[in-house]
Formats: sequence, C-alpha cells, structure tokens
Amino acid sequence: MIFVITSVLLLVPYQAAFEMEKKSSIWNFGKNFLLFICCGDVVVNLRTGYFNKETHSTVLEQKKIINHYVKHSTFFLDFLGSFPTDFFYLTRWADLTVTRKTTSLICIFRVFSLSSYVDKLAFAYDIPLALQEFCLILLWMILLLHWQSCLHWLIPIVSTSIRQPERPSNTSWIEVNKLWEVHRAQQYLASSLRAISTFMMADLLYTHYQNVGDIYLIIFLQLFGIVAPWFLITRVMQFFKGHNSSRLRYQGTVAQLRQYMRHKQLPYPSQRRIIQYYEFRFQHRFFRETEIINTLSIQMRHEIRMHSCRKLVENVSFFNNLPLSLLGRIVALLKSEIFLTNDVIMRANQPGDCMYFIATGTVAIYTNSGKEVCHLEDGAYFGEIALVMPNELRVASVVAVEVCELYRLSRGDFARTIHPYPMLWETIKNIAIERHEKTMILNDR
Repeated sequence: MIFVITSVLLLVPYQAAFEMEKKSSIWNFGKNFLLFICCGDVVVNLRTGYFNKETHSTVLEQKKIINHYVKHSTFFLDFLGSFPTDFFYLTRWADLTVTRKTTSLICIFRVFSLSSYVDKLAFAYDIPLALQEFCLILLWMILLLHWQSCLHWLIPIVSTSIRQPERPSNTSWIEVNKLWEVHRAQQYLASSLRAISTFMMADLLYTHYQNVGDIYLIIFLQLFGIVAPWFLITRVMQFFKGHNSSRLRYQGTVAQLRQYMRHKQLPYPSQRRIIQYYEFRFQHRFFRETEIINTLSIQMRHEIRMHSCRKLVENVSFFNNLPLSLLGRIVALLKSEIFLTNDVIMRANQPGDCMYFIATGTVAIYTNSGKEVCHLEDGAYFGEIALVMPNELRVASVVAVEVCELYRLSRGDFARTIHPYPMLWETIKNIAIERHEKTMILNDR
C-alpha cells in the first residue's frame, strides 16, 4: 500500500496537469486501477482487527473494528482519497475535462494513511527512528515539490476554462515563456524550476499581477515556504540531536570537567590523565547508566552482568566446576575499575584482599626484585591467592601497561557467597595453594 499510494500521489497530479489534453486510455486505466486497490484497502481496514493500547489487547469484533476505523482513524480521509472521481463524468458531464482532472486531486487525502503505513512498517521491522525520520522527510519533500510543479501548470488552465482545456491567458507565465506547445518534459521541468524558486522565495521567473489565479497560488506557496523550512530544520536538528545525544552529553560533561580542573588549578599532567580516564570510561559517549540500570528488572540486570563478566569468570580454572547459580552470584559481586598507564594495581609484599579479572588492556607482572615476568591480556586474571589465603602477602607487583578495565572481586564477598558450599571451598583452596607454591618457586629462581 505504501508503493500504491505513493504511485497515486505522483501519477494523478501529473496526469491532471500535463496529460489533460490527451485522452490516453493507458493513463486512465493505470490511475483508476491504483484507486481501485486503494478502495480495496479501505474494505480490508474495515475487517482488520486493531490493538487497543488501553486494554493491551487485540480487538477482533466486527462492530468495534468499524466503529474504531470510522470514528478514531482515517476512514473518511481514505474514502475521499480513494474515490474514483472519473465515474461522475462518464455520461452527463463528459465534456468537463478540466473539472474532472482537477477533482481527481482529492487523492491528496491519502497522504495521512501513507504516513500511518510507514510508521507501521518501521515498527514491524524495527527500523531505527533516525533512518525513519530521514526517509520520511525525503519522501515529503519529493511529493511536495512534485505537487507544486503540477499546480503551477494546472492553475493557469483552470482559471481559463472548466470544460475543455484552453490556452492560458496572454498574461500567464506559460504563454510568456512560450511553453504551451513544447514537449511535456520541458513543461514539467519549467514548472519544477518555478516551484522551487517560489518555495524557496527566490526571484520569480515571471509573474503578471493581473493573473489572479497565479498570484493566489504564489502567495499560498510562499507562505507555506516560510513555514516549511523551519519545520524541516527542526526535524533535522531533532534527528542529529537524537542520533548523537550520547556524544553531545559527553562533550558537555567533558567541558564542565575542564572548567572544574582549571578552577582547581590542577597541573597539566593530572588534567591529561583525568581526560584520558573519561575518554576510556565513556568512549566519547555519555549514558545515564545508573538510571538505565535501575529501570530494568532484576532478571535483566542479571543478564547484562552475566553477558559482561561471565566469560572472564569462566576463564579462572578454580571456578570451572561452580554451579551456574553460584557463578551468577559471583558475577553480581564484581566491581569495575579503570587503571591508567603505569598505575600500580598491586604491590609485592603487601596484604591482599581481592583478585582481578582483565576485561580490556594489558598488565605487566614483576617479581619482588623488580624483574618483569610476563604480560597478561584480555580474559586473564591475577591475585586469586588473596581469596583463600588471608594472611598471605602478595608475591608479585602488577602494573598497567596501557589503560585497563578490570573487574574486582573482594575476599569478603567471595567468602560469603561460597560459604554454603564447603566442599567447593576446599577444592578452590587446594588449587590456589598449589598455584601459590609454583609462583614462589619461580620467584626464588
């Protein structure tokens, strides 16, 4: 129906304006066939159920469907826009060619159902709102300029005769530019040029002040041209603002941050590190993450946490045999932390109370003597000894090689979660002690 209605809105005004003199059966058949499909669409809508937003149910009762379509929807507009007006002029008024062609322009009322069908299509296929707005603006602009072009040619003819088409008056822009006998393509091109110049309130190619019909049309279209650009500008601004809302929020937040740092007179290296932290933390997009999370259900929050952290926890060898429910509770306890380049995450010979999982970034491991042992990257973990050996000191230092996002699991949270599973606790403890002994041997070497 989107294709059919768009074809009607393009075909009918063109035929009314530029094909008025020709009695082409192909044009008439094509127009009335499309209008017949539109009439069928009205009948289908009278028998199609609708979704009641108040009761959140689908209504399928015939009387309610008809009542809703007639009183609360676009029935009358659809009926007028789909009516084959040519049937009125088959016998008695057969010679009123100009009137018949002009009357067919009531198909413009179909534009409301076209907008409704586009919205339904976008909803059904989950088309992004920004793309939908862009396509709608483009469609309305094409239809608007097309109709204006056709009206610029039609009005001078209508003002001359209501029966058979006659040459416009000598004061008409058509006669002045000697366009009456040229090819239709040139006529349409000249009308389009005039429509654009009128709509954009540019210098008119020609206007005679005695041609009343032409003057009224120009006044109307120029008034419309004053309002339409502001409407389009507003929609375009909303489009870009909506599409880039998170980026704009981030830029505003960073601007406030810079003013705050200047107010506090922080040294440039500190300012640079703070900006670097914000860039990594928000990735040039700012979301009200806390508000978004709080509006979700507990189940949805759990799904997001599991998606973000489950792979990290599953990489830890002594978590491999944990029940899924317990694994989910451990994931819920993880806290995100960001470390900048050269930040010391852990120090050797210091007491530890947590372990870390690397989400993104690279860290370097150093022995007590300062010797670099290895690098750990995404998906790795370290510090697990602190979870099961509270009195043991850290055996290595860990330094961020680049900006890193880590997930922190504290010993207290882990102990409370694993406490109901004593056998699992013993298994995890034995694995951790074995790893600790291997690390101590490596340090001695």
